[in-house]
Amino acid sequence: MRAIWPILSAFPAAGAANANNPDRIHKMLQSIRDRSQGLIVGVIVFLISLTFALWGIQSYVDAGGQVVVAEADGDEILLSEFQDSLQRFRRQAQSILGDSFDANAWDSPEIRQRALDELINERVLIGVIDDARIRIGDVQVARQLQEIPSFQDENGFSRAIYEQRVPLLGLSQAGFELKLREDMARAQLRAGVAASEFVTAEEATFVEQLRSQKRDIGYAIIPAGEYEAQVVLSDKELGDYFDANREAYRSDEQVTLEYLEISAAKLRPEVQVDEASLQQHYDLNKASYTVEEERNANHILVHLAQSASDQEAASALEKISAALERARDGESFETLAQEISDDVGSSADGGETGFFPRGAMAPEFEEAAFTLQIDEISEPIRTRFGYHIIKLKEIKPGGTKTFEQARSDVEAAYREAEAQKLFFEQAEQFSNFVYEFPDSLEVAADSLSLVAKRTAAMSRADIADEFSEKLATTAFEPEVLLEGLNAEPVELPDGRLVAVRVVEHQPSSIPDLADVRGEVESSLRMERIAALTKAAGNEIIERMRAGVAVDDVIAEAGLGWEQALAATRESDKVNRAVLRAAFRAEPGAGEAIFSGVAIGQADYAVMRISNVVTPPVEELEVSDVAGVRNELINSRVEVVWREFVDALRADSDVEIHSENL
Repeated sequence: MRAIWPILSAFPAAGAANANNPDRIHKMLQSIRDRSQGLIVGVIVFLISLTFALWGIQSYVDAGGQVVVAEADGDEILLSEFQDSLQRFRRQAQSILGDSFDANAWDSPEIRQRALDELINERVLIGVIDDARIRIGDVQVARQLQEIPSFQDENGFSRAIYEQRVPLLGLSQAGFELKLREDMARAQLRAGVAASEFVTAEEATFVEQLRSQKRDIGYAIIPAGEYEAQVVLSDKELGDYFDANREAYRSDEQVTLEYLEISAAKLRPEVQVDEASLQQHYDLNKASYTVEEERNANHILVHLAQSASDQEAASALEKISAALERARDGESFETLAQEISDDVGSSADGGETGFFPRGAMAPEFEEAAFTLQIDEISEPIRTRFGYHIIKLKEIKPGGTKTFEQARSDVEAAYREAEAQKLFFEQAEQFSNFVYEFPDSLEVAADSLSLVAKRTAAMSRADIADEFSEKLATTAFEPEVLLEGLNAEPVELPDGRLVAVRVVEHQPSSIPDLADVRGEVESSLRMERIAALTKAAGNEIIERMRAGVAVDDVIAEAGLGWEQALAATRESDKVNRAVLRAAFRAEPGAGEAIFSGVAIGQADYAVMRISNVVTPPVEELEVSDVAGVRNELINSRVEVVWREFVDALRADSDVEIHSENL
């Protein structure tokens, strides 16, 4: 994606980030390097609607339940924010890991602490960003939003997909756009921190030499199956092993939940639609069906400071006028922009601005652009950035769709709006019934014609996966878990409002040996077999080191010998565990080296590594060295960024309220 923020000449709000950094950032970076219905009613309704839009119905249901879990320089972090962050953290991990995702592993205290640390770090960075006056303009946010693949269909950015998918992230549209703005600001700050990191050509070349190294690898695998018969376990051994590893067999605490749910989505079919209502909705929301005219242009900038002298201004005007004359004589405008333009953000793309509506550009630039015809070139225009000439490239016409043209969109929007109204009304009743009759969900179900559902026995991690992290936390609160009271309703990321009560509770416990005897026996058996295969492998390695011919040793052991000549680190002809161990081994001084490595549960491999060949510099591909250099820079940037954030945090007033987590 082409960077938007450097187009300073066209977007007055952009590029403010490259002002002088504040002293705090300079000092921190230096420290790191040293170390390494009437009007009133209408207003009230608007404010309530705005609250729901920004924070969802849960802010209404949970009013007064704002629990603070941490503070960063006086900025409070709420329990609800932490729970939402943890849930998003888990969802991201699940999307990356897929079937290998282990819900239990991602519900550990370490993961919860990491999620809280990320929130705290974000707050600390926001303070630094504000101090540094880094600002992201609305146009930058809009363009970044349109580039996100998840919000696109075959025609590009889709408003409908955007509105559908943002709630699944646990955010309102306004909240998502705020987070996007913050992420973009952090990216600019990170770019500034990273700008001074470098890797020398010698370093990159040395690393590429190591990566391109080749080794002859011979190996044999001692199979665990050959030793199974030698392992006989007594009851005492099983008992002793179980006693030493009891916690490994502890079962998760589980609950069976009864729950009710309501959602705007389920209320949409109940909305009554008639033409008069749709027409009224259209008339009141014509702006939603109006598209602003947008224009795409190429421009050339000759930079000129606002405080420039008359002589400097005359020189800049002469230069831009010469460019104009060349363009009108038939030279390619895009080529001229690449050659002449001082706008580093757009010159590489031939000076193209991308589509923009009125109000996005500097006023003088905009006025000229919106008076041009396609392919027409403007006279020199002066803005606060200097002199421009503009060539209009494309026009996206604006206008308002008729009711007939927009009817399907109008009906969908009307149904959604009315369903939201019904949902808010029902949510209040739902919450009241759940609260006023805390011993049962029956009254709420009967009063609102809902059907109670029941889950199977679920652990905390299971509930977080099925519903949300916040609901999992709520279900395990003492009054819900131990007293059988209704939990307060929780809004899920998909918009459902859910209330639960615990109908069965199975505490975490360590089972009797008899109940897990098979698991215990399997674990101990594998441990004993692994010890036997390793001992056999070490004996073979010692004999080879003593000078006994490899073929003889392997034949006597009854093993098969695999050989890979000139193997690289990416070779697919060698067992992956063997390959990694072979390249970790320190090469001998022209002599073969012998080593071993455990494979899988209990197999063991013995290896012979020889003929280590490191390519000379002149045989390396320049592009490969450049790739390594980029990787090393990225790695160092990651380290220095982490040190930068850690140093900022250490310099901040951070307080964690562990009792509220």
